[in-house]
Amino acid sequence: MKTILLILVSSFISISIYAQNKLGNEWITGGGGNRVKFTQSGIFTSDNKFILSYFTKGNSNICDTNGNLILCSDGYNVYDSNANYLDGGDTLIPKDLFVDQDGWSALSQSSIFLPMDSGIYYFITPTMSDSQYADCQANSNCHFDLLLYNIIDMKANGGAGKVVKRMQPLMEHAFLSKTRMMACRHANGKDWWLLKQSEFGNVVFKFLFTQDSIYDYGSQVFNSPSWGSGWDLRGQSMFSQDGSKYATTVDGIPATGEVFIADFDRCYGILSNEKIIYTPELNYHNPNDTTQKQKTSVGLAFSPNGKLLYVMSPHNLLQYDLDDNTWFHVAGLDTSYQKFQDYSSSYLGPDNKLYIGNFGGTSKQMSVVNNPDVKGAGCNFCPRCLRLDSLGANAYVGTPPCMPNYGLGAQVCWPLESSEIGDKRLETLEVYPNPSSTYIDVRYEIRDNRNATIELFTALGQRVYTSPISHLKSPFSIDVSNLSTGIYYLRVENLVKKVIIE
Repeated sequence: MKTILLILVSSFISISIYAQNKLGNEWITGGGGNRVKFTQSGIFTSDNKFILSYFTKGNSNICDTNGNLILCSDGYNVYDSNANYLDGGDTLIPKDLFVDQDGWSALSQSSIFLPMDSGIYYFITPTMSDSQYADCQANSNCHFDLLLYNIIDMKANGGAGKVVKRMQPLMEHAFLSKTRMMACRHANGKDWWLLKQSEFGNVVFKFLFTQDSIYDYGSQVFNSPSWGSGWDLRGQSMFSQDGSKYATTVDGIPATGEVFIADFDRCYGILSNEKIIYTPELNYHNPNDTTQKQKTSVGLAFSPNGKLLYVMSPHNLLQYDLDDNTWFHVAGLDTSYQKFQDYSSSYLGPDNKLYIGNFGGTSKQMSVVNNPDVKGAGCNFCPRCLRLDSLGANAYVGTPPCMPNYGLGAQVCWPLESSEIGDKRLETLEVYPNPSSTYIDVRYEIRDNRNATIELFTALGQRVYTSPISHLKSPFSIDVSNLSTGIYYLRVENLVKKVIIE
């Protein structure tokens, strides 16, 4: 019976993931909103009717389970598939910044769609209040202080859709990065984690979007990088395709080329095992002038298998091997310096190729990494190979839309609810006394003489203790006298024990 149930569940998950994979099959990009549609037969491009806006860097969109466009955004407005404003979808940020920016966003990752059940979609934008805009104009005190969400019901208006909640604040009076916002499926396969970077330092704000509520999970603060500050900073945050890794970077002032990478727990939204990597110093501006070198990073994306990280500087494309910590220089300028448009945001397409947009200029092409899982030159970089030249003089390609991995499915979270499986996995992890109000001793058997990390979490997934644990030190004692009473979970590697604090 259990085997039959497992097969049915696996089949359901496979069908669900296949359907979700098509939610990113059509892109709206560039001046006028040109279509790029991915099908099993290839890639098809066509012009569109979004003549009043630009879909570059701040753009986002989402399709239905058949791969047909439902909603798209230029960062400040939401449109339907026929290039019309969705009911209630115009001017979804405060008006002063909207007017100043001509009604569309040129900031990477400044909008995103998160799908829920029953035709409900969240639409999220970081932005600036009118009062902050006035302060920016008067005193040059310029920063984003708002994070807004909107709720779209696509069953309203007879299926035409409607924004049923507009411009609801997630954060107010904040200091937010203009760029760097990305989402990842919760491990339940239905809800969404949203991570947003602060303007100053490395502070990551976290929210959980569920089917009927939004939960503020506070922030995680890391000592570095600082990235400097500045108003017009470019940057990008991304998750690996399986959601297990998170990376973010920005071209700070001064530019340092620092990239932050951490493991991500899809069950509880926790970043851990963080590290910083530094891009190598490379030529910029005129490539013939070797005295002009800089460390800069403006965009990034993981390879499909999560083993490689691609990092874009304005004039260089780099590949970083996460296993052996080595860099490979994939490409520099693909035209003369005078005609080159800088590399910009990058996203994986539905075909598992990496598409790289441009910053500035009127490019009619995107560059493509055809085999992004392959280390070195075998990744097969093709400059300006996604082409929209045939669509006319105004067919600017812009950047890929900001989209999370809509196809990411569910995973089993710890602690495992099955006592049969749990008992077998917990044989080498012991906690005593349990319950306790003072100290607990942890005995953990590490068979191959390596070191591990011991972590203690609340029932809501907040980590309250972490420490390395050596194979030479067992039992390991933890002071729990300062913790509130309740249920906690102790994890060492993949093993988990419930701990009760009295």
